[in-house]
Amino acid sequence: MYGDCTIRIERLQNGYNVRITDPEIVKQNNKRDRASKGECQPWKDPQVSYAFTTSSEVINFIKANIDKALPVDEFSSSFDKAAKEDLD
Repeated sequence: MYGDCTIRIERLQNGYNVRITDPEIVKQNNKRDRASKGECQPWKDPQVSYAFTTSSEVINFIKANIDKALPVDEFSSSFDKAAKEDLD
């Protein structure tokens, strides 16, 4: 759907760093790639970082944003997707 969608959590000396794929930035980048040459927008990194001091803040953030950061693929495999397209 959006390509490489990830959530990455790193422990720091004073808390946590959480990086997620922002699907809105991915959409903007895809739109940019399809635009005509005169309308070129700069590419933006879809990985956005957030800082937290406690693990409970990290958990609450992930609970609130997991569906946005990791969109559900309606197909379990490429084969399922191809089979559905063949039936349509």
